[in-house]
Formats: sequence, C-alpha cells, structure tokens
Amino acid sequence: MQGLSDTDRVVADEQALSTTLDGESVVLHTGSGTYFGFNEVGTDIWECIQSPSSVSTIADRISDEYDVSRAECRGDVESLLSELLENGLAEVVDEQGE
Repeated sequence: MQGLSDTDRVVADEQALSTTLDGESVVLHTGSGTYFGFNEVGTDIWECIQSPSSVSTIADRISDEYDVSRAECRGDVESLLSELLENGLAEVVDEQGE
C-alpha cells in the first residue's frame, strides 16, 4: 500500500463493531470474525475515524493531546491507519465521505 497523504480521509468500516473498556477499545470485524485491541492512543485514533477524518486532522489532535512532536505523531498515525486499512477495519473515502 502506498503511503497516506495528509488530505486522505479515513473512516471506520461499517462491519467493524467496537466497545471501549477502561480507555481501550476492542473491535470485532463482523465480516472476518477477527478481534482487534487498541491501547489508549489507538482508541483515540479509532474514535477519530468514526466519521471521515483527514490524516492531518487526526495527527494534529493526537499530537496536541499527547504532547508529542507532530512529525513523530504523523508517522505513528499513518502506521496505525495503514494497518486498519489492510485489515479491512477502515477505508479511504473521497471529499464527500463516499
């Protein structure tokens, strides 16, 4: 998969059901029956993509919340988003969110 740009908009897949316990999320992909778990930062990113959000917006939010450099945060956000995309938990959508 080619890298994500700052303007790419990512949204959670409709087949991914989640719940949050003690600040961490557990996600079930109903299509594959696979479970995924996210730590606190992953949970915040997961919450960001419940509606279409740009990579830049997500990185800004996480960088501000966790007081980490924007460059480091951008790389970590892209890494998790890429993993979500590869596992069918998210998709890149166009400007209209489709």
